[in-house]
Amino acid sequence: MPIIQMNMMENRTAAQKQELARRVCEAVCQVLDAKPESVRIMIHELGPHDFSVGGVTMAERKSGKEDGVPGND
Repeated sequence: MPIIQMNMMENRTAAQKQELARRVCEAVCQVLDAKPESVRIMIHELGPHDFSVGGVTMAERKSGKEDGVPGND
């Protein structure tokens, strides 16, 4: 039973997530010769304070407050 976990930033529509799940399921079934009913897909949505790159959260990036990170001076 394939289990696929995806992490993404929030604010995707239900329709986008449904289409993504459908296409991922199709690809998994083709590549692994799996039955669709055996494929599990979990989508984890992250808020802007839950994801960072180089120690800077997405919230900080959006607000332009990237300069407060150690090593950026």
